[in-house]
Order: sequence, then structure tokens, then C-alpha cells
Amino acid sequence: MNLSNLPSKSDLIGVISASLCMVHCFFTPLLLLLFAAFEWFHAISYIFLFISFVSAFEATKHSKNLKVLTLIWGSFVLFAIAIIFEDDFEFLHKLSYVASLGLIIGHILNIRYCQKCK
Repeated sequence: MNLSNLPSKSDLIGVISASLCMVHCFFTPLLLLLFAAFEWFHAISYIFLFISFVSAFEATKHSKNLKVLTLIWGSFVLFAIAIIFEDDFEFLHKLSYVASLGLIIGHILNIRYCQKCK
């Protein structure tokens, strides 16, 4: 197995985290309808926010591709705003989907870009 062709752990964690976040966000309204006592379920969003920050930081630490850097950090900022203020503004819940998708695409592009660099 050639380890140099494997994507970085931070990009993989970023893709997995953003994907899980999208699933989490998708099922939140359904679970809230079924179980109104799931207050802790919203707190999981902050865990995804922390994981997203660490993944974005580690994935872009050595990247020189400005488009990928902009996509990852721009998506992270949108994601952070959406998570922090989604209780005050309902539309931000939908924005978190867009931001998560941007993080997924950014990490996948970073994986592809880093493989071309080697």
C-alpha cells in the first residue's frame, strides 16, 4: 500500500465531520417533533463546529491553493455563523447545509490538489 497517495487525515476528518453534520441537521427537525426533550441534540452542533475548525486548520496549514483555502475557510465562517445564531434566525439552519457542503467540497478539492503536488 502506497501511503503517499492517501489523503491527509485532516481532510478525511473534515469530509466525514461535515457529512455527519449534514445528517445531524437533516434529522434535527424530525427528532424535535418526535422527542421535544432532546435539548442536548443541538449541542452536538458545537462539537461539529470544533471538529470543523481543527480539520480546516490542519488541512490548510500547508496548502498554497488560494481557491481551496478560500472555499474551506469561507465555508467554515458561514458554518460558524449559522451554528451560533441559528436559534435567532431560522434561515441560518438552511445556511448550515450550504456551509457543510462547501466544507465537504473544499476538503475533497484539497485532497485532489495535495495528490497533484506529490
